[in-house]
Amino acid sequence: MHPRLLPLLGVDAIGTGTLGQTQCSDGKDNDGDGLIDLADPECTGPADNDESSYATGIPGDNIDACKQDCFFDGNSGMGDDGCQWQLQCDPKSTSSKCPFSQSFVDKHQMECSVSASQSQHCVDFCRKFVPNGCDCFGCCAVPGASTPIRLDPTCTAKDFGDPTKCSPCTQVTQCMNTCDRCELCVGKTTVPADCTAGGSDGGAGTPDGAPPADGGGGTPTCSGGVSCVPGPNAVCPTGYGCVTGCCLPIIP
Repeated sequence: MHPRLLPLLGVDAIGTGTLGQTQCSDGKDNDGDGLIDLADPECTGPADNDESSYATGIPGDNIDACKQDCFFDGNSGMGDDGCQWQLQCDPKSTSSKCPFSQSFVDKHQMECSVSASQSQHCVDFCRKFVPNGCDCFGCCAVPGASTPIRLDPTCTAKDFGDPTKCSPCTQVTQCMNTCDRCELCVGKTTVPADCTAGGSDGGAGTPDGAPPADGGGGTPTCSGGVSCVPGPNAVCPTGYGCVTGCCLPIIP
């Protein structure tokens, strides 16, 4: 367990009935929207301490104007994860503090590569915590959005179509967890009716845009691990939490 999370998470916080102390693990509807913990679309993991938006609630987390580290590892800084993505590399970045810079890209082509910029340590460390549909840096393809959006502190599920709150972004494909047709993902709460447990995932997601949102009523699958139903009573192995229909490891 990461030292900063020791006071926040109870043992086996989500998925085994033991409650934690973060807003996304305490068994409460903290933002009053009728959804609890990881059933709430703004909760991206058991360490998330803000149920009302895609801010993590962790002091100092993801506030650098230009550099992003692993978005889902439950702490700020890149010292442990080895991940670093420069927003100046992103042609979709509209940040006034760190907009896209072609001159920066020309001088840092490897650093700006979406397929080769990250170390293997980053991929190995961060990728296992990434929800379906997102990359390591909180850039996610969501239904209803014409381009992937960043999980900004100003962003909520109802704001996916508002680029002033959920800024457009380019996904780092090297460190991405695609949302397959029969998987739940950020912003996608149902799967097509022909999806069945143990069946085929029905095809890959769309990393350059929103995942398919056709139909509903089917059983979600998890191509990368154990499937689960998000919520405070989700059933996952010890040490795992239910995020977008998949049992993902609680931060080590």
